[in-house]
Amino acid sequence: MKELIQKILGKRLFDKLYFSRQICNKLYRKDKSLYIIKLAKCFFITKVYKEKEKGKSLKKLFSKVSLDEYSKNDKFYYSLDVLKTVYRENMILGNITVDYSKILNNSLLDLKKLVENNKVEEKFYENELETIEGIEILIDRIIKFLTNHNVDEKIIENFKNIKQGNAKSFYEALQRILFFNQLLWQTSHTLNGLGRLDIMLYGYYENDIKQGVITKEEARELIKEFMLTLHKYYYFKSNVLMGDTGQIIELGGKGVNGNYQYNELTYMFIEELKKINVPDPKILLRVSKDVPKDLIEKSLECIQTGIGCPLFANDDVIIPKLIDFGYKKEDAYNYGTSACWEPYIIGKSLDANNISGLVFIKPFQNLIENEKLTNITNKKQLIELYKKYAKEYVDNLIKTINSEKWERDPILSLLTDECIKRNQDISQGGAIYNNYGLTGVGLSNLVNSIMNIDEFVFRNKEYTFSELNEIRKQNFENNDELLKKLKGQTAKYGTDNEEVIQLSNDIIKIMSNEIEKYKNPLGGRYKFGLSSPNYISSGKNLKASFDGRKNGEPFGVHISCDSSNAYTELIQFASKLNYGENRFNGNVVDFFISPNFISDNFAKFTDFLMASIKIGFFEMQMNVVSSATLIEARKNPDKFPNLIVRVWGFSAYFKDLPDEYKDYIIERALKSESNS
Repeated sequence: MKELIQKILGKRLFDKLYFSRQICNKLYRKDKSLYIIKLAKCFFITKVYKEKEKGKSLKKLFSKVSLDEYSKNDKFYYSLDVLKTVYRENMILGNITVDYSKILNNSLLDLKKLVENNKVEEKFYENELETIEGIEILIDRIIKFLTNHNVDEKIIENFKNIKQGNAKSFYEALQRILFFNQLLWQTSHTLNGLGRLDIMLYGYYENDIKQGVITKEEARELIKEFMLTLHKYYYFKSNVLMGDTGQIIELGGKGVNGNYQYNELTYMFIEELKKINVPDPKILLRVSKDVPKDLIEKSLECIQTGIGCPLFANDDVIIPKLIDFGYKKEDAYNYGTSACWEPYIIGKSLDANNISGLVFIKPFQNLIENEKLTNITNKKQLIELYKKYAKEYVDNLIKTINSEKWERDPILSLLTDECIKRNQDISQGGAIYNNYGLTGVGLSNLVNSIMNIDEFVFRNKEYTFSELNEIRKQNFENNDELLKKLKGQTAKYGTDNEEVIQLSNDIIKIMSNEIEKYKNPLGGRYKFGLSSPNYISSGKNLKASFDGRKNGEPFGVHISCDSSNAYTELIQFASKLNYGENRFNGNVVDFFISPNFISDNFAKFTDFLMASIKIGFFEMQMNVVSSATLIEARKNPDKFPNLIVRVWGFSAYFKDLPDEYKDYIIERALKSESNS
């Protein structure tokens, strides 16, 4: 059908229709009425600019985008024209965090001189200069627009200075970050992170406080307005699901000297996010054994509201893994995140950490469908066969990924170290690091399936393997008692059981060995993690599994355990998983907690978090909401317009989620409470 439509319309019109549909889908989120009329309107008024070179296309885009109205109460100016973009034939990089310090410490003039002084490859040179000139045109248009609307002169000066000078104040630095963030969204980059803002901005803040330029309360107000400005266009920025924006602010973290770094801004960002109580932007707090206890308390107070932030990333575990993989020490200590949780080297990498999903149980399903089960007599033999099918699965997966191409990207090349020096676009390998990352799902279902087969087939011999498989193939129909036994095993993924931990690590090692054999087209390596956003979508495509999961049901969420609410046990389990070599691409312990549990045990829970950091989890996030609230909100969404829940690695309004996600979140809440 797609090919037929493309043939009828021609490639140019088809591409416009494709983009128009994307925009229409996002506009429809805002106003769910008259979809066909919206689509027709989008098709006629959207503009997709396509010149011979990407730089020229960007320059034309920046000269044509409409500018949003300015409210006299706004502290910042931030404008996106959602109906205009640049044509792209290939994949465009997303899930990124640019190094905003680069544009705080350099003017556009500085960047232009850098490009001119490193001229080697003509096409790269022209693309970068055209892009810079386009940005200058947009700045001039904004300045003229703001001047005509009698806007505060400070805001106008902030824009003027982008062209000629470094950022001079805390206020100007925040506006400059917003402007370049705006450029990324305007040019179809998605899931754009913000970086380590407390570390990056502290010098400006400290100087302004000393000089009496601003007070601490004024700084707080600017932080609040900065985050609310980022929340603007929430419906447009959201990717697959509402709330999935990737707008992560990283705070805290170890410095290269080993000391834990934090400052007043670390606290302010957390406190102001708690006050505004919106699901976006999000905060990731880098922690270590030296993190101050009161910073964990502040974080827990924020999490307790149900906002789902901060997510904790454990530097004591993560940084050594980054260094072992091959990242330079100073880069590893300055890591940020791609979208939800995958460690990312800020400003120096193409690293596509979300390029595809890795479904651990898929090779096992292929095994079950193709092997003669009567020949399999023990767990060891089963795992050896899994290796064979994992090899085939990984080979097919990576061949598909490696066939994809990246779009030329002058914007990111301008903001990424080495691209200008090398005269090489980021899409062609201009960055220092060019690795690909896979996000893993279905490991818990696989581990529990193998444990159940071992228990009921190989050890107790209650069923033959073929008999158990026939019941599974029938989706466990009329076998409720068996389902209960399969789901009720005490030794399962997420429990501090040596056999389970060993099995989990064995499977992880199998995947690690297979993935390590491959390079991507840019010469980078592959890495993977145990957390993925695909636990519902990937589950839809697979038949029932031996853990008691029925046809199409979701996979387990990240590193979690439905049958146990012993948080300490889950932490012990997570700390014993092997995240070394290439296995560090996001490994999130995921808790579901009732609000009363935290409020009634705040001091103890704080101590638990402090101890958990030392025990050694990789990352951790929490959903804090009761099943009763969720069920009522499911029935009467208008009564709970601002109810926020944690989904994947982001937070979202519960009312905005598809029904299948609402139902799964309610199911997890009920299980958590029944096990408490």
